[in-house]
Amino acid sequence: MKKILIALVVAVTTLSAGVASAHMFWVNLTESFNHPPGHVVSELGFGHVLPIDDFLVGEHGVIKVKKYQVVGPDKTIMDLGLPDTTNYPINKSDMKLNWTKGDIGLRKIGLTPDAANGTYQVNAESVPMFFTKYINKKGKERMAPVPMDKVKDMKTPLASFKYQSFAKSFFSIGKWTKPEPMGYDLEIMPLTDLSDLHVGDLVEFMVTFSGKPVTASSKSIRTLTCTSNTYGGPDGFHLGSVLTNGKARFRMPAAGQWLVNIFYDEVVEGSPELVDLKGKCTKVFTAGTVFFNVKP
Repeated sequence: MKKILIALVVAVTTLSAGVASAHMFWVNLTESFNHPPGHVVSELGFGHVLPIDDFLVGEHGVIKVKKYQVVGPDKTIMDLGLPDTTNYPINKSDMKLNWTKGDIGLRKIGLTPDAANGTYQVNAESVPMFFTKYINKKGKERMAPVPMDKVKDMKTPLASFKYQSFAKSFFSIGKWTKPEPMGYDLEIMPLTDLSDLHVGDLVEFMVTFSGKPVTASSKSIRTLTCTSNTYGGPDGFHLGSVLTNGKARFRMPAAGQWLVNIFYDEVVEGSPELVDLKGKCTKVFTAGTVFFNVKP
């Protein structure tokens, strides 16, 4: 029950928060070529600060992973296995500190001489999370971690949300090739070679929801944000680019690890793309990230 309550608190916080306070979910990649042909280390980030902030399950948040995989240049898939999201106990010590263990999806991806040249993407997708706020038959306000149509004692629905995160990172062997979209609900795709970015370079992304470009309008100013632990991130500062016909771009101001991120919301009523969610929730919140490195 405690984990359910934590999940609900995080859901409310994430769905109502801005970029500065909402938890982000990302794939952190580190390349190593000291021992040819080399390898890539992948781990799942969750929280606020790059490269690693918190475990996937803890007192400050919960996110369960549905898929964690490597996708090759020809879209073949290698599954990386799901991280263990058991909520381990906090261990206290005589040092007045405490410690706990957890699984952040740490994986070593070994490159081989026979691996195909081109761009590979490491993708992670969270389990969809529903949350419903309602008045029950006794007249009391309640919350439940289920779709609206699964609440048995509901008299009056107040609000119902679906939340899901999609995270990507990329590496290339031999040469960078244009990566193919995976068809995610919300997807950020690079339009620039991310394998050799330097300070001052321009980087561009395409953002789609249900396959359609996300764009700013008079109803909603859609933006893609970009944050780094080397450039204002610890201060809550981020770069922002308004999305026009799905595209956003940034002139990279500093070397380091960078994360582009978007929290996208859509009302179910009147949305053809979300017709299958009618009666299950009133609004959809979806998050997407792409992690990349910038060299000096």
